Formats: sequence, structure tokens, C-alpha cells
Amino acid sequence: MEILGKQKRNPKTQMKATPVEEQTGLQALWRDLKARHSALSRAESARKRRNQRISSKTRFSSPGSRFNNQDQAP
Repeated sequence: MEILGKQKRNPKTQMKATPVEEQTGLQALWRDLKARHSALSRAESARKRRNQRISSKTRFSSPGSRFNNQDQAP
């Protein structure tokens, strides 16, 4: 993900120093890199949320949890 971020910055800085004819190609490259970076970022945050949800479920139902009702007498 860091590599995509660095690659995304490079065309953006090159656009400032290039002629107008070349800027359109750099803009297209930048948009493509931005779309890939955004998709990767969304996938990574979804993965983190899913892992966090699973971890909280297991902590909630663990034997030492205060919310576990198996240890209480009826």
C-alpha cells in the first residue's frame, strides 16, 4: 500500500513541470493509481473490521468473560 502511495505522488509532482500535452497522460496514470489505492485501502479496512468483529465475539464468549452465563447457577 505504501508503494502505491509513492507511485501516486510521483505523477502528481511531474504534472507541475511538464507541458500541457503530457499532463493528460499523467492525469490518466494518476487517476488509475488513485483508483487502485482506494480499492486496496477499502479492502484493507474491511479486513481489519472483520478481524476486529471476530476478535470481539470470541472475547465476549470466552470462559473468563463476565458476560458468559455458563458459570452462573440457575
